[in-house]
Amino acid sequence: MEAPVYIQIHNQIKKEIEAGKWQIGDRIPSERDLAVTFNVSRMTLRQAIQTLVDEGILERRIGAGTFVANQKVQERVSGVTSFTDIMIAQGKRPSSKTISYHVAKPSLSESEKLKLKDGDQVLRMERIRFADDVPISFEVATVPYDLVKDFSKSEVTKSFYHTLEKKKAATSSAARSKPSVR
Repeated sequence: MEAPVYIQIHNQIKKEIEAGKWQIGDRIPSERDLAVTFNVSRMTLRQAIQTLVDEGILERRIGAGTFVANQKVQERVSGVTSFTDIMIAQGKRPSSKTISYHVAKPSLSESEKLKLKDGDQVLRMERIRFADDVPISFEVATVPYDLVKDFSKSEVTKSFYHTLEKKKAATSSAARSKPSVR
């Protein structure tokens, strides 16, 4: 099934920004001009632009137009960036407030999506994420418990991605230090 037209336009504009067609701070063409370029109604084009604005890729300036955002809060397809790293890169102080944190039996859907075996458990947590004490997201995460069972609650809730990176680094160095058997 093909993506809706506004998503296709969103993806194309995002690709063009990433390819350098427009730089940070550049004004993009008007909605009218882009609607003509993409051969769609202004309403469809406006929906694509609004999605890019919501993602922090574009910003609207009243009376001036739409611009490539100075600070892009986005995760690259090539890898996951932690919320903490994104906020620090923007010069903001990241913080979190844990709302819930518990280990449980996964739902059927969670088991399928996370490819869990019978008897596996999941950690479910909900956090409010802040930048300079301003709440900017409500995060709900369900992860296989085996990924985090060796870490404290504070390690997992402070920066989940950094905790996983630490585990990956520890696992890699342990694997390198094992003597080979011949």
